[in-house]
Amino acid sequence: MEALTKRILAIVIIAVIGVGVGVGAWYFLLAPGAGEYSWSSKDCPGAPAGLTSDQIIKIGCAGDIGEIQGDANYDGAWYAAKTINEAGGLVVNGTTYYLGVTKEDTDESNTALVTSRGIAAAERLVYNKKVQFALGGFRSEALLAYQEVFMDNKIIFIDTGAATDIFCTNVKNFYTRYKYFFRFMPINSTSLGGEILTTLAGYIMLLNATYPNHDIKQVGILAEDLTWTESLVAALGNLPALTGGWVQLLSPILYDISLSATDMNGYLSELEDDGCDFLIPVISAQGGILMMQQYSQYNYTYQIFGIDVQSQLDTFYEDSGESCAYEAMMQTLHRTNKTESSIAFWDAWLADHDGHEPLYIAVGAYDAVFALVDAMNATQSFNPNFMIPEMETWTKGNTNAGVGGGGAWWPKTHDLVEGYPYGHTLWVQWRANGDKVVIPAPRYAYVVPYGAMPIRPLYPDWMATGAYEIAPWVHTAWS
Repeated sequence: MEALTKRILAIVIIAVIGVGVGVGAWYFLLAPGAGEYSWSSKDCPGAPAGLTSDQIIKIGCAGDIGEIQGDANYDGAWYAAKTINEAGGLVVNGTTYYLGVTKEDTDESNTALVTSRGIAAAERLVYNKKVQFALGGFRSEALLAYQEVFMDNKIIFIDTGAATDIFCTNVKNFYTRYKYFFRFMPINSTSLGGEILTTLAGYIMLLNATYPNHDIKQVGILAEDLTWTESLVAALGNLPALTGGWVQLLSPILYDISLSATDMNGYLSELEDDGCDFLIPVISAQGGILMMQQYSQYNYTYQIFGIDVQSQLDTFYEDSGESCAYEAMMQTLHRTNKTESSIAFWDAWLADHDGHEPLYIAVGAYDAVFALVDAMNATQSFNPNFMIPEMETWTKGNTNAGVGGGGAWWPKTHDLVEGYPYGHTLWVQWRANGDKVVIPAPRYAYVVPYGAMPIRPLYPDWMATGAYEIAPWVHTAWS
């Protein structure tokens, strides 16, 4: 329904322009400040009725409404606000406040991206809705544009979905302007690439010992041709050097996100012809469904092991036509003790959401809201000039652990520290029956110049809930 509403609104706006209603009407529809928003209890899940605007801590969610990423950002913030409000809200300087959340549509998942729509969404949050804090972000090209609205207005903005390194590099290089930006989810693209490298190298070493008749060494990359994949693909390019040429990297395939099933199958077939043993997908949109449908239909003889955001959803088994078996991918959270609060959160979320699992962005938004409350509580203030120094104390020696990981930031960057027990991913794998398990993180890899040697595992063995499995047709080809 929300997607339909978006299309209807777009048609109405085009119609207004087409009949020449005039500049005044256009300004009324879209200009910042037009029709200031009235905050009330309806914006505060779990709070008492009858609240006035001055009793509400106002949090804005910037994301693509009607798409999984934007909806997850709002849903995670909403659920955190509900949890806090039901517990009595927050007391600052003797006054009780409740959390309010609102959302605006950045349209950033649109294949035909128009960055001005994200800027307009951020302006509506700041000027119309007067938010005090904001969170969101998914597509880097869009976020690079609309984050500037929050920086202009000195509003703390928490990134819950964009991995590109540049955002936190800006904090380090231009601190005075970008100190209001923090990344709570995910770890940055370079770190993601490093975690893929070490994990995959470990599994390849193990599987080469398991399948002595097949030399497992050819690795392919299939990535969206978008900004967020650039540094990640570059990091993955270190795989041959890491293993001294023992593992070989095929030429990365960068694809347009508007591709068809036929296009996808052409890429998968090309990888098969090139002798691919492992395919690393770097996918955030619907390409993952096309990939797994074609992979399953044609039984390509390589394993899929990487990033596929759609595959994190519990509905992916049905969305892919029950074709996602044996795909292994990064996922922020599953039902395992990643932190002391992870399982309790997981169970409570499923109970509240009819059994549906949270996307990584929802986990990031949930943790972001709780972190903001922690900073407000510690400083007894809503002022960023007090809250930011407090948040900067959350280092490896003083973590602010959330449900998705132990919150710690690298000095002067506001970027997540990578590695257990701080910022790290889990590796999960789909089963043929539609179940999903957390697989072990390897403890050994081939590292130049030392050869096979112990490595730091991404997480302890006790976090795993199942073994890594090879697709039956791949097993036959490698035996």
